[in-house]
Amino acid sequence: MKKIYKQLFILCFAFTMMTSCEFGDTNVDPAVPTDVAMSALLPSGEAALSWAIGGEMVRISGLLTQQFEGINAQQQDNYKYLIRDADMDGMWQRMYHNSLNTINVIIEKSQEQNAPHYEGVAKVLMAAGIGALTDAFGDVPYTDAFGGDEGNFSPTYDTQEQLYTNIIPGLLDDAIAKLSAAESAGGSPGSDDLIFGGNLDLWIAAAHSLKMRYTFQMAKRDAGAYDNALTMLPDVISSNGEDFEMEFGSGANETNPQYQFSQSRAGNIKMGEYFINAFTTDDTREALFINDIFELGEGANGYYTVSSAPVVLMSYVEVKFIEAESHLMKAAPDEAAAKVALDEAVNASFNKITGSVTPAAYQADLDARWTAAADKLEVLIDEKYIATYSQSIVVWNDYRRTGYPALDFVTGGTNAFNTNGEIPRRLPYPQEERLLNLANLPIKTPNLQTPVWWDE
Repeated sequence: MKKIYKQLFILCFAFTMMTSCEFGDTNVDPAVPTDVAMSALLPSGEAALSWAIGGEMVRISGLLTQQFEGINAQQQDNYKYLIRDADMDGMWQRMYHNSLNTINVIIEKSQEQNAPHYEGVAKVLMAAGIGALTDAFGDVPYTDAFGGDEGNFSPTYDTQEQLYTNIIPGLLDDAIAKLSAAESAGGSPGSDDLIFGGNLDLWIAAAHSLKMRYTFQMAKRDAGAYDNALTMLPDVISSNGEDFEMEFGSGANETNPQYQFSQSRAGNIKMGEYFINAFTTDDTREALFINDIFELGEGANGYYTVSSAPVVLMSYVEVKFIEAESHLMKAAPDEAAAKVALDEAVNASFNKITGSVTPAAYQADLDARWTAAADKLEVLIDEKYIATYSQSIVVWNDYRRTGYPALDFVTGGTNAFNTNGEIPRRLPYPQEERLLNLANLPIKTPNLQTPVWWDE
């Protein structure tokens, strides 16, 4: 059973105290614990990772793909493709310091304490975090990223090719093996696991699903990626109830990151016109997506719009869309199988959001559009554009991989970092990295049109 997210600030405070830099015995505070149990670290790491991915990453992906429109301050600039290196400092810090550093400590402790089940969970979380970072930025630190305690404050960068072909699948393969261990003498996650409540089978399915995602995402680089992804189907998430997601609460310290942003930065962002116009009159999900907290506040009646909305890290809906596109685009295309998987993906979306199956009128319209389409991939991605709303940076990844949805470029999107005025292909490295780790920075001057490795 999934657990409700609780006491984020307390947990993150404990994490910050545990992982902050040590300055010698004269500065030791006897009131601060020098060691924290894995059972205390795990909920902190899960919450912080979900916060980073479900907050800034969802927001920047939504702005770049016109699900959102920035109407003031930084959000307006980002919507117009003016994304400064300083804009990325917070995202980078929240991903590395607040979440991945904690997760890495869990990995180290689990190895010391012979707790393979904790190690497996932590490695799935690590793969999800590093995967999101590399999709957004390209080359990022991993191998050398967690050496601050040893005085290494200038980590080298792993290439995206290394991350995609070796590091991420290696993390996930090892996670599956550790989660499958018959014994975990040092302990196993239970109620401290806010995502799956200690259900190791669901963690294994999440690991297989992430591996499927990152295999599939290499399609522009690897002609066999689609076929390889399809071989993973027997082991992946198989229903909405198995979704890899973090549930939030309604208390003051429990609300999800997008809701908190809407409360602290009201008037900075609204729903995008392209996204609003993507819904047909038969789409019963529309009211649950378009009645958005950015404009309507706490009274909004929605799915991702209420304070307790989940942050989705990997979903059954995404799995079915990957299956559909893989059947359609593999070396020997199977349009019939692609349509079956597409219908299942759409139905899963309706069921997750509305609690009901795909309306008959909507299904008939989808059938007609599929039959008439000159490029069936466009129909598929247009459906996925709606169904994976607010799910990490999936929509931005799809746009870069396929060119769909067929978005017009935003007026005024030309600037010194984005000279062609087109939708950015990457995010700039943070200003703090440029100032403090310039020697290792893969791109010294921000250029939002330099594609990441899998996008070349």
